[in-house]
Amino acid sequence: MSKNPMQKQREDLRFRRAVDYVHQESRGIKRINSNELAHLNQILTDTDMSPWRFEEADIQIPSGRVARFNVLSNPIDRARDILGDAMQMVGNKDVAQAGLYAYQELVSSHLFRDANRRTAVLATIWILETGGIRIDAGKLLAIPLGDLRSLADKERFGRDFDAILANS
Repeated sequence: MSKNPMQKQREDLRFRRAVDYVHQESRGIKRINSNELAHLNQILTDTDMSPWRFEEADIQIPSGRVARFNVLSNPIDRARDILGDAMQMVGNKDVAQAGLYAYQELVSSHLFRDANRRTAVLATIWILETGGIRIDAGKLLAIPLGDLRSLADKERFGRDFDAILANS
């Protein structure tokens, strides 16, 4: 479903507001966790409702194929695991790998009802900035996603991600 120009403009404004929030909060004592991840998603979707997806979801990936996401027993636990693993990588000084891992896992898990990719971008920016790397969120969002369950698409995304890091 395509968005009208006004919807797209509001979505872009909420994304920029959320990026500003991440830049501010990632410099302080606050850490990315499942509560912050939910908050970021709520900023993006402009809602106070719980953003977590507990039901099946069908999405159309860029190839045109429809992908089905099964029921998640606990998306909050899955988010906690992904973020915990990523932050452990940051602690081990593997910041770039932490960002790539978090992004790919958050997008592939489809934890939210809406704005999964944009939420993953924000979490990735937070993780990278925690480790001392700052990149342009818009450039990360602009990388063609493909199907991250496909090894070829996952590797292509990794190369594009590395190129953004090299130019930051």
